[in-house]
Amino acid sequence: MTQKDKLIKKILAGYCITFAEAEKILISLGYESEFPQGGSSHKTFRKIGCDKITLVATQKPLKKYAMKMIQLALIKEGF
Repeated sequence: MTQKDKLIKKILAGYCITFAEAEKILISLGYESEFPQGGSSHKTFRKIGCDKITLVATQKPLKKYAMKMIQLALIKEGF
């Protein structure tokens, strides 16, 4: 089992993860990331045909609403 698989299993089980882990998973799923201009701590992940996911880079660990958005993205991808 790869680290990516372990991380996906952890997310789907409901455990909170760090921003870096979330970014790694979302990029591997094909999402593109962008920081808005103006020094905001929010980072938006977008993928054609999917809802955008906005995360706060300074949250450690991520909040439950952010985890729910990531879980829904994984379920939509078939995990």
